[in-house]
Amino acid sequence: MKWFARLWSSLRSWFGRLVRRLPLPQVPAPPLPARPEVYGVIHAEEEPDALEPMKVYALGEGGHLWHISMLCPCGCGEKVSLNALPDDSPRWTLEERDGVPSIRPSVWRRVGCRSHFFLRHGSIEWCGP
Repeated sequence: MKWFARLWSSLRSWFGRLVRRLPLPQVPAPPLPARPEVYGVIHAEEEPDALEPMKVYALGEGGHLWHISMLCPCGCGEKVSLNALPDDSPRWTLEERDGVPSIRPSVWRRVGCRSHFFLRHGSIEWCGP
């Protein structure tokens, strides 16, 4: 039986050296979680003919905002137009931090797709079921 123990020890030693010389398998790093798309703000004096998706258009002049436009986030392709005049009603406010918009209060389309949503910190938060 001693010969078997010596053989086993020799084989373990030989395979151990062999395994240490083999390169480790390259395991790909797990993909990073996708960063959610965030709305951006474009300041202009006039509304462009074609609005870009994921953009909020702050329309005004000299720091005075009077209108907010964007494409409906549901994908219907309709334009959402919001009044921003301080003495008018209903009125929405646009807050911008580092180019990322928030609109208050919620936007509720009464015609067409009837979407109801908040735009907070550049992301859409849907209301209702």
